[in-house]
Parts: sequence; structure tokens; C-alpha cells
Amino acid sequence: MFQPFWMLAAAVLFTLMAACTKWGAADYGTFALVFWRSLIGLAALGVWIAASGRTIRTRYFLGHVKRSFIGTSSLVIWFWVLGRLPLETAMTLNYTSPLYMAAYITLLHLRRGLPADWPLSGSIIAGFLGVLLVLQPSVAAGQHTAVLIGLSCGFLSCWAMLQVRELSAMHEPTWRIVFYFTLMGVIAGLCGSFFEPRGLAVIPTFRGIAPLLGVGLFGILAQLCLTRAFGGGNILLTSALQFSAIVFSAIMSAVAFGSPISASAVFGIALIIAAGTAATYFSRRGWEKLEGDAADRS
Repeated sequence: MFQPFWMLAAAVLFTLMAACTKWGAADYGTFALVFWRSLIGLAALGVWIAASGRTIRTRYFLGHVKRSFIGTSSLVIWFWVLGRLPLETAMTLNYTSPLYMAAYITLLHLRRGLPADWPLSGSIIAGFLGVLLVLQPSVAAGQHTAVLIGLSCGFLSCWAMLQVRELSAMHEPTWRIVFYFTLMGVIAGLCGSFFEPRGLAVIPTFRGIAPLLGVGLFGILAQLCLTRAFGGGNILLTSALQFSAIVFSAIMSAVAFGSPISASAVFGIALIIAAGTAATYFSRRGWEKLEGDAADRS
């Protein structure tokens, strides 16, 4: 079962992308970074598609537009929140997505008369508690509106992953789903850059090219892994393993930027790891039970 691998790979790549984003943030505006990240990723993916003889033609164009619009909206809202809330608070709001996913799947199962997967849902809640311990978010006076708007970021991210699931069920390949999402990112970054002081007028310097390449290449690879992870397997397991990005980010911050890791953060990291391990165990046990039931029926 390769599903945990794809999600963990996505977490590592998103961490590297975030490090490159922080590296280049001093030279580029938010939407400029979104534009260059998407354009570089789109170019790399486009070259691979052309070289391998694949096509972006699809029978589900409207489905791609819907998924891309929802996902890009979540990204834009998160960037907006990043400018108005402490980084730790914005990150925490972004990682409410697995909580929305657990609530949605649980309610869906109960509505259909199916047993809810309480162990996996519990693992997601435990992982989010670990995120709170690592990030320790805070909200100052006058920031409550931004927090409420930020909560929609996690909801939209959850919705976007459900759209990925739907497209994958229709046998749309991972690379095509990511292609249209990245194309939407280019459009959103280009349009948003007109509202930034410098826009896209910043000419990449030799020093500034490296972070842009990192953001673009790590970003497209991370998106491919994330889409592959959510495209199949147990969606709650994938959601639980999303929190592993917080662990990699904490380690990256300590190694690359010298940020200290507090005792509560160490406990939070341990809790996230334990929650991910438990989620993998419960998912595997459920899979083995299904295989055993199928064998008994045959």
C-alpha cells in the first residue's frame, strides 16, 4: 500500500517549497511567488506531457475547472490570511482541512447507515492537537474576522480534495488534474499581481532564480504526490498523514533557520507521529478485514 508514501513525500516536498518561499519572500510579492511557482511548475509538467506523447484533452473539463477554482481560492485565502495573522495561526487554520474531512466522512457514513471509522477520526483529532502544541497559535484583538475567513481555507482545501477524489474515480490521471490546477494558479497569480506594488515587474536576479526554481519544482512535485495520495486509498488516512508536514517544517526551521524547538513542540511532534502511526495501523487493519471478508465469501 503506497498511499502513506505519497502523502509523506508530499509533506517533505511542501516543506522544501515553503523554505524556498521564505527564502524568496524578500524579493517577490505574494502573488508574484504564486505566479512564478505555478508558471515554472506548469512549464516543467508541460514539457513532460509533450515529450511523453500525452494530451491535456479531457471529457471532464468543467470538473477540472471546479477543482482548480476551489483549490486556488483556498490558496489565495490562505495567502491573504498570512498577511493578517501570525504565521503560526495561519498555518493552524490551513491544517483544519483534515478535521473537516473527518467530520464530512463520518456524517456521510452515519447518513448512509454505515459504521463510522472512529479510530481514524480520533487519530486526526490527536494529530491536530499535536499541531496546536507545535504551532501554539494566538489571536489578538481585531483579528477574529481574519480567523473566521481563515477557517474557510481548510474547508475549501477539503472540498478541493474531494473533487480530486471524484476526478480520479473517473480515471483522470494525476498529472492532468495537477496541470489544470497549476494553470489556474498562473492565472490567479497574474491577476493578483496587478494589486501588488511591484507586481511582476521584478526581474529575477541570479540570487533570486534559485528560490523561484525551488518553489516551482518542489511545488509541482508536491502537488503531484498530494493528488496521487488523495486519488485513492483511505481518504481519512491521507488526511491524518497531512499533519506530518508540520513535523518536517519544524525540523527544517531548526536546521535551516535556527528556530528553537520548545518542549511542548517536541511533545506535539511526538503526538503527530503517534497519530500518523495509529492511522496507518487502523487503516491497514481495516483493509485486512475487508480482504478476509472477501476471502470468506469466495
